[in-house]
Amino acid sequence: MRFQLIANVKDSELFRKSVHELGTIFYQTDDEDKIVLVVYFSGSRIVRYNGKVEGGLAKLIRSIGYKVSSIEVDEVQGYVKIVQD
Repeated sequence: MRFQLIANVKDSELFRKSVHELGTIFYQTDDEDKIVLVVYFSGSRIVRYNGKVEGGLAKLIRSIGYKVSSIEVDEVQGYVKIVQD
């Protein structure tokens, strides 16, 4: 049996602890270039961050993450679909 973590979190420290170098962070911004959606994906984890993205967390996400146009998370099927323009 294979286990998978699918999480929606608001705590920035929990988000940081949930990501590692074996996965990828994707993020979307609004018209003012503020980060509005963050999703981490690895073979065994999908973590969606729903909290405020400010300060050090924003710097971390922008430095190691990938900006995309859209992110779709299907928790039932267990996949993340991204589009980058």
